[in-house]
Amino acid sequence: MTHCQPFDVAIIGGGIAGLSVALRLSEQTRVALFTKGQLGESNTRYAQGGLAVALGDDDSPELHLQDTLAAGAGLCDEEAVRILVEQAPDAVRWLIEMGVQFDRAQPGEDAHMTPDGLLLGREGAHCRWRVLHAGGDATGAEIERALLAAIQTRSSIELYEDTFVQDILLRDGRCVGLQATRSNGETFELYAQSVVLASGGAGGLWLHTSNPSGATADGLALAWRAGAALADLEFMQFHPTVLVADGSSHLISEAVRGEGAYLRNHAGERFMPRYSAQEELAPRDVVARAILNEMLTEKTDCQYLDLRHLPSQKMHARFPTISALCQQYGLDLASDLLPIAPAAHYCMGGVLVDTYGRTTVEGLYAVGEVSCTGVHGANRLASNSLLEGLVYGIRIADHLLPLDQLQWEHTSSLQHSSQFFVYEDDLESIPSSRLTHKPSTAQVSRQVRQLMWEYVSLCRDHEGLLLAKQQVRELRAEVQSLDELDVSCLETLNMLLVSELVITAALERCESRGSHWRQDYQLSDQDLAARHLAFVPLPIDPYGSMALQKEAISYV
Repeated sequence: MTHCQPFDVAIIGGGIAGLSVALRLSEQTRVALFTKGQLGESNTRYAQGGLAVALGDDDSPELHLQDTLAAGAGLCDEEAVRILVEQAPDAVRWLIEMGVQFDRAQPGEDAHMTPDGLLLGREGAHCRWRVLHAGGDATGAEIERALLAAIQTRSSIELYEDTFVQDILLRDGRCVGLQATRSNGETFELYAQSVVLASGGAGGLWLHTSNPSGATADGLALAWRAGAALADLEFMQFHPTVLVADGSSHLISEAVRGEGAYLRNHAGERFMPRYSAQEELAPRDVVARAILNEMLTEKTDCQYLDLRHLPSQKMHARFPTISALCQQYGLDLASDLLPIAPAAHYCMGGVLVDTYGRTTVEGLYAVGEVSCTGVHGANRLASNSLLEGLVYGIRIADHLLPLDQLQWEHTSSLQHSSQFFVYEDDLESIPSSRLTHKPSTAQVSRQVRQLMWEYVSLCRDHEGLLLAKQQVRELRAEVQSLDELDVSCLETLNMLLVSELVITAALERCESRGSHWRQDYQLSDQDLAARHLAFVPLPIDPYGSMALQKEAISYV
């Protein structure tokens, strides 16, 4: 095993969150930037939607805050949301300085725009036109392009591409670096004053997802093994409209419905008016469950997105990426009914952090989808995800090194409103007879994704969750028993570990709220409003006596 010279900051992840941290740090800061695949292969790149920010004459951060709180179904942390919406305008200006080219109105064009000509779109649950786009439906790709170009000019940033980070290094309870494996199999340790998790989400735990293949919850597993608390894991947002064709799933941006597209069932009925007064622009959890209900009623595997009543030329120009995608499957965006279904999209929960990105492990930070700031609550407002990675990435970078020089004694309103559960990770109870089978990691990954889709997706109940948890634990014991654990095995173990934690959280929240829908508890419990479920691994107790004052439940 080789050792690398110490860095000031190590960042795990190359999406908008990780790149914002790296670029916002001073050029005198020595940074190591890790990506599991090639730099640029992230959820950011595939984000067709936009970036929400209150820049219009009729808009304000306060209105943006109210929309975010409403979509979050009583579980947003207002302090974190206020930081997001108030710091958003300056963060977007910084992004433009970095070279991002957002769409602008053409001379004489009748469109919603900012005073300086930036086009504004509107998406579900927003009361104003406030969503910036780039390239029509290629916002994430444009942001990634510009930030990667800026990264290439920084000699202080050392890139580690195609490198799998497998563990966080601790010394006396403090994070001091990481252990990683290159694509050639070489394992090495790298030490840093601070480590920032910016590794994205967990959509790859489900069979149907809009996420790229690398979204296997690695950051959540890294934080858990380091002893950090995780929160709100039961809240996975399922995007309502993912194109389903030839066995593949491809995101169709909510902005399409923002432009006026309808949802229709196989009978040709526009069904959303039966489910919400906001119709197609209802919050994502409402729309996703409505689509699923129509699918179950009709016993079909899809419903339809209809743009046929909208100007054809304008739709092709507005959504060039989606238009080209549809053509690959013999579909015309503007003249055909597009087959769609919900798919796992965005994890609202994650590593519990304060408003400076600090986890419950000293020296370890988290930002973007891997983190849980409390911004998204139980159901993320459309186009707030890129914004969160940007705003909090800048915020972490602006305070990172000075924060490391302070005594670690932070708290936040999110942490104060969390109920902590101690989770005992015990695989000894799995019957030894189950360990005789030596599965392939590809088989196990497929099995866990199928289990999560069948029992832990849009509709959940106690019996199904218990069944899924037992089978996931058995699969995890099988993989853990293998003689050699290569990168593929380690990634699969990450998936299994986090799947078990997600199921445990879903079992514990006995209500329906936002994206978490229990068939056996179909109403929201007012006693659980603003109550977050956070889990810490045994025997680590990051809050000392504070955690011991909380109700602690040990799962065996």
